[in-house]
Amino acid sequence: MFKSFNTSPGRIAYANNMTTLMLLALLAADGELAFPKDYREWVYLSSGLGMTYGPAASMANNNPMWDNVFVKPESWKAFKETGTWPEGTTFVLEIRYATSQGSINKGGHYQTDVAAIEASQKRGGQWQYFGFGNGLSGIRPAASPLPAQAGCAACHSANGAVEWTFTQFYPAALAIAQAKGTVRATYQPPVPSPAALFHTVRDAGWSKAVDLLAAAKQKDPSAAIVQEATLNSVGYALQGANRTEDAIALFNYVTRQFPQSANAFDSLAEVLEAAGRKPEALEASRKVLALGSASEQLTKINRERVKRLGGE
Repeated sequence: MFKSFNTSPGRIAYANNMTTLMLLALLAADGELAFPKDYREWVYLSSGLGMTYGPAASMANNNPMWDNVFVKPESWKAFKETGTWPEGTTFVLEIRYATSQGSINKGGHYQTDVAAIEASQKRGGQWQYFGFGNGLSGIRPAASPLPAQAGCAACHSANGAVEWTFTQFYPAALAIAQAKGTVRATYQPPVPSPAALFHTVRDAGWSKAVDLLAAAKQKDPSAAIVQEATLNSVGYALQGANRTEDAIALFNYVTRQFPQSANAFDSLAEVLEAAGRKPEALEASRKVLALGSASEQLTKINRERVKRLGGE
């Protein structure tokens, strides 16, 4: 499996608590790492589409590729307890080609053949990176660490959320690191998700959510969290969670952000009526009709609501 071994007493003692495969990997004289054939039995961390980086990046061109990340089970167990990756941690990055048209699929992408296999391993407190080849030339049984000038170390050390690892792309791991306080202070989180908006309103109140939305809009105006349809969905979720006043606040916010949207005012009218706030519901329904852009069905609904609320 390996060419030769460094069997000094100190090296052997250091590796005593490692698994057999890890022991062999640490003892390799030239730092080679054996290809972990069982990596798909490890803990799956996440997948990404079109995120291929490192040595395989040049293969991607304009065609997105899938990457799947796996980590050794014992490393994941330790990480859950501490929020840091222990010595000997090994990640495998499996990169696969993506396709769209196949079987019953008519949109989006799914995975096909292996395009490349890469790995990283924590050795002596430092991270080393390995390329095991690709689907064209074949996967090698072992790989030596990539040279520092390959760029992997510089990229990971500058951009990793936890140590030199891209834990920011592994949602479950990132949540653990955030709870343990091990995320680097320089890490810049993405725009929050719709779920994060819902939980912010529920746990911290609408005023906190306003600040979150303002920051999100400034950072990425195209983000899902600031789009009308997404905000509407969160509003109805709040109503369903018996947070009626927060839902009304959110729907009012939507009408201010999208003042020409008949749908926005219709949603506001609906939740106001359900809350028994009839004068405000009547005003919102009249706005729907005044805009003149509502669909035939929406127009009918709001005419009926106006009549029901005594507006005509």
